[in-house]
Amino acid sequence: MFVVKRRELLLGVLALSTFPKVVLSDQSTMKYMMRSQLLGSNEAPIKIKEFFSLTCGHCANFHKNTLPKLKDKYIDKGQIQLELIDYPLDKLAVIAAALARSLPTSEGYIKAIDILLEKQKQWAYSKTPLEELYSIAKLFGVSSKKFDEITKNIPLMQEIIDRMEKESKNFNIESTPTFIINNEHKISGALSFKEFETKLLKLVKAKNS
Repeated sequence: MFVVKRRELLLGVLALSTFPKVVLSDQSTMKYMMRSQLLGSNEAPIKIKEFFSLTCGHCANFHKNTLPKLKDKYIDKGQIQLELIDYPLDKLAVIAAALARSLPTSEGYIKAIDILLEKQKQWAYSKTPLEELYSIAKLFGVSSKKFDEITKNIPLMQEIIDRMEKESKNFNIESTPTFIINNEHKISGALSFKEFETKLLKLVKAKNS
């Protein structure tokens, strides 16, 4: 788990301001890109917020090993709704989150998150991370021109960071991945499915008892 240092992250993102900025044409576009990204039914009794960073190895581990089982057993059966919340820990993670947010559909965003975490070592630990990130972006039909615009879209990146800070204050988020259950309970760390399920059911049972 990585401790978020808000000041350092902001300084890293603001360093991007040496590039030309892309200004979004209207607030409706920004609002659409920053819409909630959900897996599962709105009627699910258990709502989970997942705070993750695309450069966090523990997050990649959770998405690879735990989330598929959680999805099969609970999300797909209408018992859990999972909200994916970008919580980038560094400048590269902000750019990657902006890439996913720039895709036109929620399905595209969720698929991008899956692939970016699956291929995390390919781009996040590369000596040429933006080149590697672009090679992945092409899988989603992102052109070279579009990718260049995304990497310079400071307003979108700032919006992602602003939301991250707001959520951090609301739920005292200090590391990734962190999960907030029904806006009350917290689970942190890349737990195995059995560990996660045990903690989750204990919290739910305690609330209902």
